[in-house]
Order: sequence, then C-alpha cells, then structure tokens
Amino acid sequence: MIRQYEHFNKNKADVSVLYADASLHLAQCSYQRPSEDEFFMPCAAITYVLQGQKVVFLNGIKHEMKEGDALFIPGNSILYSDISVRQKPFVSLNALIRDDALLGDHTLRWALTMKAQPPVQEIQQLSPASDPDILGWMACRITDNLQLHHYARSANMSLSAFKRWFRNNMGGSPAQWVIEKRLERARYLLLHKQRSVTVASFESGFHDVSYFIRKYRQHYGHTPGCEK
Repeated sequence: MIRQYEHFNKNKADVSVLYADASLHLAQCSYQRPSEDEFFMPCAAITYVLQGQKVVFLNGIKHEMKEGDALFIPGNSILYSDISVRQKPFVSLNALIRDDALLGDHTLRWALTMKAQPPVQEIQQLSPASDPDILGWMACRITDNLQLHHYARSANMSLSAFKRWFRNNMGGSPAQWVIEKRLERARYLLLHKQRSVTVASFESGFHDVSYFIRKYRQHYGHTPGCEK
C-alpha cells in the first residue's frame, strides 16, 4: 500500500532531526529491522546511506544502494524501498528540499557532508510547482478503480478545472500520470517481487492484462514478460 511520506515509517525507524527550517529538513533514520515501504514523496529529497544496504525503485529504475551511495529523488515521486538489516542497523541521512534554490547551493552540500561528500546521482530539476495534497491523494489510490471525476472531486474541482490544473502544473493529463505510476509499480512488482505478469497487472491497478501489456511495451520498449 502506498502511503504519504509523513506516515510511511512510523513505528519502524528511529528518526533524529539534525536540522530543520522552511527550506531544508535534515534527519538521520535508523532501522533495526528489515522494512519494505511504498510512499509518495511530495518534495525533492536526497537520501544518503551511512550504513547498510537497500533497494530503491524510482521512476521504474532499480537502484541498489550501499554505504556511501546517494540518490536524488524528484518531488511528486512514488518511491519503493526495501531495506535490509543483518548484523547492524540500516542508517541513512535524508535531506528534504523544499526550495529548489538549494540544489547546488552550499547549504545542500553542507547537509550531505556527514562522513564524506557522496556522489549525488541523477540531479535534475524539481517537479513543477503543484499541490502535494492532490497528488498525494492520487498516489495513495493509483491501484483503485477510480474514474477521473473522483480525483477531481477530492480536489474540490470540476473535471475540466482538474484537467486544466494538471496540464498547467504537471505538463500532462491526470489519466496519463496515473497510468505511468501504475506502470512504475508494475515494474517494481515484476523485477523485485517476482510477480507474474497477470498478478503485477492487477496489483498495479490494471484490470485488463492485454491493455497492461500494450501500455508497458509503449512505456518501456518491451513487454512485461521480458522482465523475467
């Protein structure tokens, strides 16, 4: 189940806030037990592994992270994380960036200088300004069989206003955004959870396997069966 970021690791991790202001929130998270999580990230973030290993799926791409690795997470992303805990706890440093001016700024470099300056992978522009409440509500329900007017109603908008808002803020249609997020989840289920094509289709919110296969091929350039 996909959760909002502020709820995903409650009662799972020991969180120590190291710095916080309106633009930057820096915290250290320690896991004593393995943890698999799916959550919506409303703002950009950088996660840096201090100790241990984890697998992260972001935008359909698998990242196997170990001590010293860092990853940039664009805002409005859905993250799939599988944390391994063996002899020692998993510990990470996480910077939530609410001001895109911090990207490349000395403040952000300072935030990541905990043990050593890590290589930040895939730095890119932040997502366009948007309402994280709308996208978060949608993200937590992408596997539900909801029509667009349900999403519009949750945002207190007419359907036409909702589509216009989405186009202006996200650069595309809400229907396409939902499909892309479902495809990302399906790829995670296929590659990491070893689900069958049929199970991955239904667990990602697709109710027609043929339609799922067609959309998957259009998005990733091959059929989901090739992931096995």
